[in-house]
Amino acid sequence: MATGSLAILMWLSYVVSIALFADGFAGYFLPLIGINSTFLSTGIAGVAFLAFFTLVNTFGGRAVGRSEVFIVLVKLAILWIFIILGMIGLNRNYIAPSTTPAALNGTLSAAVVFFLSYMGFGLITNASENIDNAKKNVPRAIFISIGVVMVVYVLVSLAAIGSLPVPQLIQAAENALAVAARPFLGSFGFILISIGAVFSISSALNATLFGGANIAYSLAKNGQLPKLFERKSWRQSPEGLYITAALSMALAFLFNISSIAAITSAIFTIIYIFVLISHYRLAHVVGGKRPLIVANAVVMLGVLAALLNYQWRTERVAFWGTLIALFGA
Repeated sequence: MATGSLAILMWLSYVVSIALFADGFAGYFLPLIGINSTFLSTGIAGVAFLAFFTLVNTFGGRAVGRSEVFIVLVKLAILWIFIILGMIGLNRNYIAPSTTPAALNGTLSAAVVFFLSYMGFGLITNASENIDNAKKNVPRAIFISIGVVMVVYVLVSLAAIGSLPVPQLIQAAENALAVAARPFLGSFGFILISIGAVFSISSALNATLFGGANIAYSLAKNGQLPKLFERKSWRQSPEGLYITAALSMALAFLFNISSIAAITSAIFTIIYIFVLISHYRLAHVVGGKRPLIVANAVVMLGVLAALLNYQWRTERVAFWGTLIALFGA
């Protein structure tokens, strides 16, 4: 029962993540084409965006892989332009750290929500059956990806914070990087980074939709979801792809981006706590040091407590949404 519930919760986490990426796409795309971001316009843009990548995924894993290579190359090229030029004009006063209680509390809150950004590395395992020499290449892919992303995240953050005061970045929450590019790249920078963000979010959504559909298909084969999710339809794609996309479209309309981010982080934290419990029990089979596993579990429990507290204080809708997802599964 616990395993089945967690498996369904895992699938639901992908559904919510896809909705998050859809809303994030709208936040950058709409200002880029001169349309104000309203609740309705964001929802319509997110649904259209999701529909396009659902179509891409109907062509199978090879099409997803090829599109990912192109999208990732474009977004990395744009991000490095932003990083290099941003570092040249870095305002050191803007990046000076604050040690006030409010700043430290904000750092903790940001860290527990930011956990969402690292959930993507689990997607690599979903493609393991399509990877040559998976036992060697899957761990290698995960560690290399984490290393590259950490460097890019830190440098992008420094360039953004070093170009604008934090209150202005907060005011431009939905397309902050594009606004941060204006001081040193002007209107061209705003357009360039908006395009880069659109490509970046496209990459994330494309991979997550692929992973979510695969999980739904696997769960249906194991009898933990209705056979409908396993059934093949147009272009021999599993019905789970369309159901996953449809539910994500509904969530993109119902919740704002901050609520979706908070729900996704909480769900993934819960799942990874149980992954660590499973790892502890199977350490004699799969390897791993139990004291390190316990230490990680304690950290994750602390993250979950902090995240639920953050939801209760600032995103009450997200708090109830997390509970509904958990007990619904």
